[in-house]
Amino acid sequence: MLPKDTILIKDLRVCSTVGSDRWGKVRPQPIEISIAVEASLVAAGTSDDVADSVHYGNLAKDVVKRTHDTEFPNLLALAESVAQLALEVDSRVSAVDVRVHAKNQFLQAESLGVEIRRTKAAERRSECLIQDLRANIIIGVNPPEREAKQAVLVNLRFYDLDWGKVTGGQDWQKMHAQLVKAIEATEYLTLEAFVAEVARVACQFDCADGVTVRAQKPSALTTAHSSGVEITRNRAFYKLPPITLTSG
Repeated sequence: MLPKDTILIKDLRVCSTVGSDRWGKVRPQPIEISIAVEASLVAAGTSDDVADSVHYGNLAKDVVKRTHDTEFPNLLALAESVAQLALEVDSRVSAVDVRVHAKNQFLQAESLGVEIRRTKAAERRSECLIQDLRANIIIGVNPPEREAKQAVLVNLRFYDLDWGKVTGGQDWQKMHAQLVKAIEATEYLTLEAFVAEVARVACQFDCADGVTVRAQKPSALTTAHSSGVEITRNRAFYKLPPITLTSG
């Protein structure tokens, strides 16, 4: 196995403007930024000298300077700016993974997230996440579960993201509202059927080619945090028409 070295910065906190927040206002909101920089640490591991590594303290300061109290068209643009900075900070850097979360984006979900990978070899990957969407629904096979709604946590990860289609009218608040409406209208016996329906609804948004849906019931087991089901589906599975992506 070839050596693979990574320098990590987790949950760097800034306030940035990335479009409208949960109240529909364009203003700074809390953002968390995590960065994984791929660069050889062989020399630093031998010399014990920070000069032979990528200085994570300086990188963190540069990221804060670039993003804090700064306005971006959207969350993806912020992630792209951080990735570009990380790739250019040192000639030894070969790739970077950036994860950013807007913490004041939705009324019923914890955050909107973007995860991207960029490399000097021109590899590009972009995914978007709606984290911990909270809904109260009828779900389960036991008699009390057929009478009273219970809390369910839903996480969605969209693949092959084309953000241009989101800003073209399907903004994330509208998507969130449509997902909540569809979720709260369901009455299934099993999480399996529930996540299948959520995935079908999510795949109708043409900003992404596919989605992973995870649903968890915190009240299902007395001796565990939750029980859950996760599935991945794409537009082809539901025989939806293909789309042409214009940005990564």
